[in-house]
Amino acid sequence: MDIVSLCFDLIRCKSVTPADDGAIDCVAEFLSAAGFETRVLTFTSADGANSVKNLFARYGNSGKKVLGFIGHSDVVPAGEDWEVDPFAAIQRDGYLIGRGVADMKGGLAAFCCAAVEFVRQPFDGTIEFFITGDEEIGSQEGIQSLIEWAVENNCIPHNCLIGEPSSDVRLGDRIYIGHRGSLNVTVNSQGKQGHSAYPSNYKNSLINLCRYIVRISGYQWKHDNEKFPLTNLEATMLFTNNYAQNVVPDFSSANLNIRFGDDYTTEKLKVVVQREAESFSGLSFDFFPSGEAYCCDDDNLKKKLSSSIEEITGVNPYFSTAGGTSDGRFMARHCSVIEFGLPDATIHQKDEKVKIEDLKNLEKIYFSFLKKYFEC
Repeated sequence: MDIVSLCFDLIRCKSVTPADDGAIDCVAEFLSAAGFETRVLTFTSADGANSVKNLFARYGNSGKKVLGFIGHSDVVPAGEDWEVDPFAAIQRDGYLIGRGVADMKGGLAAFCCAAVEFVRQPFDGTIEFFITGDEEIGSQEGIQSLIEWAVENNCIPHNCLIGEPSSDVRLGDRIYIGHRGSLNVTVNSQGKQGHSAYPSNYKNSLINLCRYIVRISGYQWKHDNEKFPLTNLEATMLFTNNYAQNVVPDFSSANLNIRFGDDYTTEKLKVVVQREAESFSGLSFDFFPSGEAYCCDDDNLKKKLSSSIEEITGVNPYFSTAGGTSDGRFMARHCSVIEFGLPDATIHQKDEKVKIEDLKNLEKIYFSFLKKYFEC
């Protein structure tokens, strides 16, 4: 089966997160037919609400070099106003169109095909797949649970490649060598309700909250490690429990999101956020960490991937730690992680698409990288 056919099969699985609709079995059967040991692992949340199907696959038994590949088969909802059926896998004008083709069934299909072709030759090492079904909704029963299982079963790789869409303008122009951390904060402001005509009788929770947001938005973040962009805080939602024009609300809240490099950790950010609130009475905070910042410092790994990209595309990629978070934030606690895949221009949009030429070239890049990694 070639990469386009495998990608067709995956797109036609309506695996809108955390549903599977056969996507994991599709990958498992493809790898199993090539001699990979495969294990389909289903993890269920503590409350029983989510049950997620995942795949661990392995070829080789040598511990000399163990390369992992992380991917996900789930996709975001299709949405409306598509020109084609989002789950029909349509070829048009040199593109393959379908929900998830860029994020990230195309990358998944490319590495599967590259790995199956690669293991036909002798090599000294092991290839492992970590394929999950809930990346788009937080990864709790996906990569987090799968890594816990891998630790218990001594299956953690030495290095890991993530096939998320990472290219910018054209295939191969950007490699993610890490990502900023992400911290979500809910700021709660408690005041006293009252009629807006009588200032002495109320305490405006909304004004108090807005003044704090202005203050924390102007905070001067340190920026010692320039491998990461400057820490950035954004207010993303504002809520108050009153909708009458002449009533001052007694409770308001706001959601903030902070993206940060390794100048900070979640714990250090909590200190800053709360310290800046000391002059504001009635504020309290709830923190929801998404992950810490991480960066790949393995120059040999970066060199081999860059060389493969240049060999196939003629493009000399640049390294970046921008963009959103990925499942790499969990594996980075255990090994070096690097991220490279298709262009990200249409991900999560209607009429998501990739060039078929890019799909085929990505497979070639992955194959070249496997050869360089295992020194074949």
